[in-house]
Amino acid sequence: KYWFENYRWFISSEGNLVVAGKDAKSNEKVVKKYMQDDDIYVHADVHGAPSCVIKARDIHGNKKEIGEQTIKEACQFAVSYSKAWSQSYGVALAYWVYPWQVSKRAESGEYLPTGAFVIRGKRNYEKCQLEAGVGIVEIDGEEKVMGGAPSAIKKWAKKWVIFIPGDEDKNEVARELAKIFGGDVEDLQRALPPGKLAKKEEKL
Repeated sequence: KYWFENYRWFISSEGNLVVAGKDAKSNEKVVKKYMQDDDIYVHADVHGAPSCVIKARDIHGNKKEIGEQTIKEACQFAVSYSKAWSQSYGVALAYWVYPWQVSKRAESGEYLPTGAFVIRGKRNYEKCQLEAGVGIVEIDGEEKVMGGAPSAIKKWAKKWVIFIPGDEDKNEVARELAKIFGGDVEDLQRALPPGKLAKKEEKL
């Protein structure tokens, strides 16, 4: 098992590893333990969204420049795996900043809870469609379930389904996908966005 499998993750279509927290504790860890100076920090413009880090590396730790497409995919990932999925109308905002803009130091007299950070300086905003894909990818000869931005899923996955917010129950969908992909139901639940779904397109 790779270290990033403890978090939400996907491989961008340009080959960068993107990781995000699943809760306050893992949000804290992703930023404090894994964010390096040449990475990029991404967050949906929604309260309680995951902290998301674009690594300037591939999944094996080799250096990889962060391109524009990767930033767009990570922003889409950040909004689609946040509360925006259930609340908004198909579109939400995310922003990205450099690691030096992300701080654990609150203003005097303020308290920062676990998983919360202060962002200083200019935020770069992206408007994103709420869409997420889930597919089966092969990493070093092993099949893994990957959930992330549709363009990245389509690039790397052999079989995939793209979702938008809808009326289908997430657990039902995960069970259905487990039959199609032959994957584990829990892995698929983790890879799906947090709310009800509708299928947009598929390649099975």
